Amino acid sequence: MTPDRTTHTLEPGTMLGDRYRLEERIASGGMGTVWLARDRELDRAVAVKILSDVLAEDPSYVERFHREARVAAGLSHPNLVRVFDFSSEAERPYLVMEYIEGGTLAERLAAGEASEIDPHRLAEEVLGALASIHAVGVVHRDVKPSNVLLDRNGSTRLTDFGIAQPEDATQITRTGEVIGTLRYMAPEVREGKAATPRSDLYAGGVLLGECLHGSSAPQVAALVDRLTAENPDERPASAGDALALLETAPVETVRMAEPPPPTAPLPRQIEINGMRALAIVAAVALAIILVAVALAGGGSDHPAPAAKQTTKPHTTTTTTTTTASAPTAPAPAQKPPKPPKGENVPPGQAKKGEE
Repeated sequence: MTPDRTTHTLEPGTMLGDRYRLEERIASGGMGTVWLARDRELDRAVAVKILSDVLAEDPSYVERFHREARVAAGLSHPNLVRVFDFSSEAERPYLVMEYIEGGTLAERLAAGEASEIDPHRLAEEVLGALASIHAVGVVHRDVKPSNVLLDRNGSTRLTDFGIAQPEDATQITRTGEVIGTLRYMAPEVREGKAATPRSDLYAGGVLLGECLHGSSAPQVAALVDRLTAENPDERPASAGDALALLETAPVETVRMAEPPPPTAPLPRQIEINGMRALAIVAAVALAIILVAVALAGGGSDHPAPAAKQTTKPHTTTTTTTTTASAPTAPAPAQKPPKPPKGENVPPGQAKKGEE
């Protein structure tokens, strides 16, 4: 018998399967909506993903939703969101999952809180979750910040594995429909090739790279370079190999690529210029003093001029410097006068004059 798909408006208070009471809508997308709900039997908060009424009419979407729910329920890893229940018999198929209170990584990044995230821990936990699903043959196909939840302790949970959001999906018509988000899609997937664990690792590398802004995590940065290689053969073969690279990546390989620490030549330059200025001022002052002393000492043979200089009022350094250069002009006038004619004249010359 085909389940009754008669739809009703979802609102707080709506009951699903006589067990889950919807309380608040916390997310929405092309596949449907996610609600915070209350499990009345176990008295706990849960997250319920409800398939949209349009897709609920498409048997292929209902089957994919069911298949992914079975896969998710069979996984167990501390960094994967746990699945508790699934129903395809209700008016809308729904999936009941663990409720993570801290929000998504995308919300943290949008709020400018990247510096509060430990990139090394994030890399370990995301790669650990991917290793878990890859081990059972599941490819996530849509690793991105909005599919990574963070709890109050900073621990991550990967969710929506294998279930794409049609509003984010990219259609590549060469080989058919390809599920994923373009920004995080590996180059080979954009070209129409099938998604693989290495394409998941590429998306994880882009995600980790977005969390490195303003942080110092050289080993994670080195791993991001490997995960986001254009050629898939140059990426780690598995999430387990990527984890091993994270622990063994030499720090020096990244430190060389980091910009050198800023130097501070300006304070030293200012200090040197200040010392030079002081030295110049001191030299000028010393020269002025020496000139003044020389003038005072040189005038001791001529009392009258020296007395006049002592009666002048105090002047500035500039006036003193001008006065010091003036005595060079009248210096010839201070020479002794020529002796009168007839004095000390050689005898021969006086005799000629008389003649």
